[in-house]
Amino acid sequence: MRRTHRDTLLLIALCLSFAPSAVADPIKLRLTFVGDLMVHELLFQTASYQDIYRGVADVLAASDLTFANLEFPVDSTRPVSGYPLFNAHTDYVRAAVEAGVDVLSAANNHAFDGREEGVLQTVRSLASLANVFPHRFFFSGIRGNPRSPFVPQTIVVNGVRIGFIALAQFLNQSDGGRYVHVVDYVDQEDADEFVRFVKEASPFYDLFVVSYHGDREYVAEPDPAKRAFFHRLVENGAHIVFAHHPHVLQEYELVTVQGQKRLIMYSMGNFISGMAWRESPPDPDGWIAPTGDSIMLTVEVVMGAGGPSISRAAPVPIADYRNPQGEMVVLKLDDLAGGKAGASPAWVSYYRARRSRMEKFLAPQSQAAPPEVRTAARPE
Repeated sequence: MRRTHRDTLLLIALCLSFAPSAVADPIKLRLTFVGDLMVHELLFQTASYQDIYRGVADVLAASDLTFANLEFPVDSTRPVSGYPLFNAHTDYVRAAVEAGVDVLSAANNHAFDGREEGVLQTVRSLASLANVFPHRFFFSGIRGNPRSPFVPQTIVVNGVRIGFIALAQFLNQSDGGRYVHVVDYVDQEDADEFVRFVKEASPFYDLFVVSYHGDREYVAEPDPAKRAFFHRLVENGAHIVFAHHPHVLQEYELVTVQGQKRLIMYSMGNFISGMAWRESPPDPDGWIAPTGDSIMLTVEVVMGAGGPSISRAAPVPIADYRNPQGEMVVLKLDDLAGGKAGASPAWVSYYRARRSRMEKFLAPQSQAAPPEVRTAARPE
């Protein structure tokens, strides 16, 4: 999709003062990033959607903001449905928000599964949740009016102004770029234009976060072209790039730009899904196994006079677990591997094996934080 962004920048300038908000004293924000929030048929059988997240609620509650990818339309006027054309009702999303998921990327290959009406209903559903949870719930990546530009969502946490913009590489059912924000990183002109947009839009904010949905599914190594695109984004104003779509975990890295640490997450895998229902204890290395575990990445961002810098990125390993009631829930992988979740000995052995496969992702990448850092309060 070809686009001009002059009008978009003008709109941002009209909505915000040009200069980012002043950060007088160092402030530390705690942000958590998780992967895909899915709606396979198995998940609809859960007696209480709130139960899905109880095993990780403490991590979510301790964060100022938690970001996730919403991989389905939300249209309560139509029946719920799983793969290949996803749809959920508002109560399913509300359970995630109540658990502590604050920011959703709605741009992904399934965003147009319900066609135009599905997007319009999703916008209405998510806007209604934003009304229920004011100053606490946000989304980006879709629009109800094709004539309105895609602009970053503005999130203010303890005086820190965050710009958040979500986009996808492609759609399963193309909408011609009318309703879903699509930028294909392998299209050089498309990629160049978005990089220019980030460079010009990011100075309006204290912290700028880009969410990207793309690459190949079930591949553990990032596409080199995607890697290069993400590096261009952080070199041109993005402080954090948060990515998804492969349904398996890929690496994350801290990149130094102008003396400050910026963060790239190449793929956060699945947060909650039914993809791993075929997992089997004797086969911890089967092709489906990596779709059933991932990490929650807790990120500390120090807001100082020189701008934001990532002081720490700490992974919390998680896994989707089918409990004795047959419901899929997300739990900490250490609890499962340590036998604390009530899994059978065979499954404990399986999760220990999966935990060992994840070691390369689990060494926290850190940089010493400056003294006298004040922790921001969670938005009301």
